[in-house]
Amino acid sequence: MKYTNSRVVVYEGPKSLKDARPEDLIPANEERGDCSLMHSTSAHVSVNGQDLYVYETMVNYSRSWNNAYLPPLGKTPMTYFDFEGKVRLSVTMDEFDIEKVTLSPLSYGIEPRISEDGHSVEFELDHPDNYTLTFNDSPERAVHIFTNSPEDGADIPDPDDPSVIYIGPGEWDIECIMLKKGQTLYLAGGAVVHGIVNANFENDIRVCGRGIIDGSSFEGWKGNSARIPLKFDHCDDLTIKDVIVLGSNAWCLQGYDNQRGLIDGVRIISARPNSDGITLQSVQDYTVRNAFVRSWDDSLVVKNYDRNSENISFENTQIWTDLAQSMEIGYETNKGKKADAYIRNITFKDITVLNNYHKPAISIHNADDADISDIVFDNITIEHEEIGSGDGSQMPYLIDLWVCQSGNWSTTIDRGNIHDVVIRNVKVLSGNDVKCRLKGYDEEHTITGVEIENVNILGKDLTISDFVR
Repeated sequence: MKYTNSRVVVYEGPKSLKDARPEDLIPANEERGDCSLMHSTSAHVSVNGQDLYVYETMVNYSRSWNNAYLPPLGKTPMTYFDFEGKVRLSVTMDEFDIEKVTLSPLSYGIEPRISEDGHSVEFELDHPDNYTLTFNDSPERAVHIFTNSPEDGADIPDPDDPSVIYIGPGEWDIECIMLKKGQTLYLAGGAVVHGIVNANFENDIRVCGRGIIDGSSFEGWKGNSARIPLKFDHCDDLTIKDVIVLGSNAWCLQGYDNQRGLIDGVRIISARPNSDGITLQSVQDYTVRNAFVRSWDDSLVVKNYDRNSENISFENTQIWTDLAQSMEIGYETNKGKKADAYIRNITFKDITVLNNYHKPAISIHNADDADISDIVFDNITIEHEEIGSGDGSQMPYLIDLWVCQSGNWSTTIDRGNIHDVVIRNVKVLSGNDVKCRLKGYDEEHTITGVEIENVNILGKDLTISDFVR
């Protein structure tokens, strides 16, 4: 079959990346194994007959916290390309027989065809998005395929512009890129930057392109030294678009004390302890959309570290949460001990959770004295959950609204409240028969005004009376 009306843009990866050996794919902690970003030699992906460069990046299949910060780290294949029209993909896995395959998001209804020899699958795509192939009902060796529409002239800045930092294809060791007011960092497709991108007290900053920011060359932070790939503190008017973040040594994308931000089309795969995906702390007027986050800590999280958080929207985003929560507000809701602290007008809409293995998928944990209100979770599809796995058995709740005191996270002496929360159009397609919780702290610090509408867990409709209190 020929796809003569399609347009495809592929990006050759750096030839200098190490080829992954079979032993590199066996999970091991970073002191015993090689956690660096590699070129895959056992996973092969092609589009319309053109071979794609496939990376091997760190993932973490364990579901329990490791006090030494040294959990076993495996690897999974990832590739990316741009297209328009309709394209045919072929994916071959040398390592195992394919008896069953699933392509997510399931909402597309695409059923890949398994080859006669049981090592390849084929399928068609006609819409750029983030796609994940899962084999034999196992999370291990899932293939992540990130696709975009082709860039146009407006997407690519002028390399000769003095306000542009342009990084072309290839492998680059740049420990830290510090951006200044009005600057644009562009990572071309095929670029791999081993390092971090930060800014402090700067405005009007843009990070964009098809390239990769990789943190695997840094030692895991072990509670001491976090190297955050995308970290922007006290920065207003920020745009981050389409870049890929892999191998962070701690959390992955941080916005702190910012106003007016757009995070659009960012893809994140992280595996090491405390590798939260997108964490927004004391920000206002932010939109996160079209993202993909696979994390080994909270995937999308809002906190108050200083001033208040409000007007934040997470839209059309896919999540795979190997540890902790998928969509979280809290626990730190007034770490700065500000008077009259609040978090309000936060929306999670059109979210697909591919997998949630550990703690709640939808959660508000008010562990300080903030007032949390006007929160909406709308049109949430959870394809698979195994909530309570590992040490997540302490919190085996799909939805958890809780005013609490935490020995780990509480800063203020007093407690706060949660009110005016809407949870609607939520469905869980497969997983455990889990509970939901709605629990205030005492008679003065409560949860009120919660609206539950069209929430279905494994075929059973949920009402407010079904919540554990």
